[in-house]
Amino acid sequence: MIRPSLLAIAVLLMASPAAGASVEIQLGLPANNGLYARVANFEQITLEIERKGRFVTYEVPGEVTETGLKVRFGELGLIDVAFKPTETRTDKPPKGCRGRPSKLSEGLFVGTIEFTGEREYVRIETTQAEGTLNIWRESEWRCSDRERPMRTHTAMQTPALRSRRQSEAEKEPAILAAGSRGCNCFFAAYTVRDRKGHGSSDFVGAQFEDREGMEITRSTFVEAGSSAFVFNHTAGTARVHPPPPFSGHGAFKRRLHSRDLWRSTIQVPLLGADPLRIGDPGFRARLVRAFPGGR
Repeated sequence: MIRPSLLAIAVLLMASPAAGASVEIQLGLPANNGLYARVANFEQITLEIERKGRFVTYEVPGEVTETGLKVRFGELGLIDVAFKPTETRTDKPPKGCRGRPSKLSEGLFVGTIEFTGEREYVRIETTQAEGTLNIWRESEWRCSDRERPMRTHTAMQTPALRSRRQSEAEKEPAILAAGSRGCNCFFAAYTVRDRKGHGSSDFVGAQFEDREGMEITRSTFVEAGSSAFVFNHTAGTARVHPPPPFSGHGAFKRRLHSRDLWRSTIQVPLLGADPLRIGDPGFRARLVRAFPGGR
């Protein structure tokens, strides 16, 4: 199932200011219009804005150190803050290891925090925010004994594992996906049914953009009942009617000797941009049988 991965209130940043050590910063940002804001760092620093299943993420290079954070989001904003700890504890190396302890701190990030989203859908402006700054040094520790990796025995299956796999085999999943290279966007629906036809449906629409050195992703997620996504793998047909904030409906028909048929009036609302129109020319759709994770 496709779901948002960043639902925590805090912000997660990770970087490597010194060889072997890593800095992890958690920080929440105040925002208007009922929105929530946080920053995350995977390969780059990411600012995420969210409200009721609608997300925008801005990925940019930046600087994270043991004393704070500095990152610019093009003309949209700047975060340049120093960390002032109010409470700190240490995490010493375990028995048999030597090295400097990790340091875990709570405190305030003080400085410039300014961001205005496209079309002013959000505004963030403050001089301080609460958060945590953790300095992890496990990779620097020198240990006499190395932990043995756990081995996985694939020849034996526990009753619980067999039961779970049997349960999955009794379910029928489906994914309907429609995309267009012209808008660099997509729409997808996922559902799974039991033998009685019961289940749930999940819908997502997303658009990707590169601007001012930023990678911007806008997405909207919504859940619905089984009737919102009706499919027949044998016939190669599907119908989707996602609930608000989506609008419209779509129909798919697989064809052997010509392009598959896709008719849609679906619109996906996005923060800071026009809605996606999934029925515009250039959209192509596919219906496949799949479990989340490729099972």
